[in-house]
Amino acid sequence: MHNLKLIILMTGCVFILFGYLCFITDEKGNVNLNNYRFTGGLLLVVSGMIDGTQDLINRLRSKNSLSAIAIYLGILLFYIGFSI
Repeated sequence: MHNLKLIILMTGCVFILFGYLCFITDEKGNVNLNNYRFTGGLLLVVSGMIDGTQDLINRLRSKNSLSAIAIYLGILLFYIGFSI
């Protein structure tokens, strides 16, 4: 049971990290570290989550909607992992 909980939590962490990194990269896949030094790009992630959620509601497939799904799935896996 402990191993299953650990696997679920690690998978959730990977999904959240994937979604976060998709939000803060540009079209070429680069991260401008000077812009995200103190905030970690939290404003960019929050605005991307809002745009991605709107795209999901409108049934559009975009980079933001894929990242939002990954973060939502990671949060769901965290919830499941901590409630076991």
